Amino acid sequence: MAEIQVYKTKLSNACAFLKAKEVEVKQLDQPFEFPTERNECEIFIREKTAALNYLHRTVKNGKDLLDSHVNSAIQSIGTRQEQKERDKLMMDLNKYLEQECNSLDLITMQWLNTIDFRKEELVQQKELISSSAASNTNSQLANSVGWSSSNSTNERNIHVRRPLLEVPSFSGNFREFNTFWSVFDSLIHADRDLTEVEKFLFLKQALKGKAAAAIQSLPVVGDKYHVAVDILKKHFDKSASMADIIINEIERLPRAREEPRSCRETFEAICSRISHLEQTGTKMNADRVWRRIILSKFPEFVCRSVIQKENEARIPFDVSDIIAAVDDIVTLQETTSLTTKTLFETRSFQKHPRTEPSFNNERSSKRVCLCGQLHSPHLCSKFSTSEARRTEARRQKVC
Repeated sequence: MAEIQVYKTKLSNACAFLKAKEVEVKQLDQPFEFPTERNECEIFIREKTAALNYLHRTVKNGKDLLDSHVNSAIQSIGTRQEQKERDKLMMDLNKYLEQECNSLDLITMQWLNTIDFRKEELVQQKELISSSAASNTNSQLANSVGWSSSNSTNERNIHVRRPLLEVPSFSGNFREFNTFWSVFDSLIHADRDLTEVEKFLFLKQALKGKAAAAIQSLPVVGDKYHVAVDILKKHFDKSASMADIIINEIERLPRAREEPRSCRETFEAICSRISHLEQTGTKMNADRVWRRIILSKFPEFVCRSVIQKENEARIPFDVSDIIAAVDDIVTLQETTSLTTKTLFETRSFQKHPRTEPSFNNERSSKRVCLCGQLHSPHLCSKFSTSEARRTEARRQKVC
């Protein structure tokens, strides 16, 4: 056990070493502010590249150190002769790793992806500067007139790469995949100016949790980007069956009770699912099936009021009309309940002020026998018959 404790200490030190780099990695969330002067921009890129390389090596070495300590601890446990002792030590180590190290391992991978992404951004900016300098040279050879002024202007007005709009993160909830992919597709996937490696880095940075784990084994190379996209769509794109999933969830919702709070909770649960259903392209028309599905989740008075509104309008209600009608009815119910509750609580307090609990309540709460002892009346030796107990109860006026 002492040897395992030594490994735990080493693991704790490795985790503390990695956590100390969290502040530096968080600073990479801020976009680079490239200078407009070419010379200053080149110096800025060199300094940032060196800093990122150092941070990458530090985090990578810390992760390797943590992995080596874990492997050493497992090997040490494996050398124990008794199976019972090995199982006990392995369970203890696994519990410690779940509390201290496992989440840090995934976070470290995300840190390395972030560093790689920012390094790639510096590389792209350096290439833009080089291409700008080459175009300036060609322009000087072709246009000798005005060479001095145009060269000075081009050097000062280097095209600095604009930071892209922030890409939302995706953690593996299949309900959020379509929203995530529509934004990612318009900002990154469909951008022809980005290379496959850049797109892959953007994708790696946007993924969290289960989604990041699904493609963590793929190397960040261009030809693996579309493989990663296919894996994500296979795992999390449920567009084909989303309508059936949501309709099934609505049907499985419990029917609301007559209380306003229960009706409101059911109403909000149905509304959120119908909004999601509309995003899948499902047509929400005046089909009576929808009315049956929605109204079956509410008490009778809500159904009766909606049908009455529909008859007064003399046109079939579609889903939006039914939702609006139910919302009005539940809102009226909430207002009426609040007003009535406030009114009756005030009157009840005026008629029945608080009093001290009676002796009989104390007696009943403690379950004291008629003879005064703490035992059940059926076990009482003084009042052994039911007739004797009734007579004594009438005498004490406890009934």
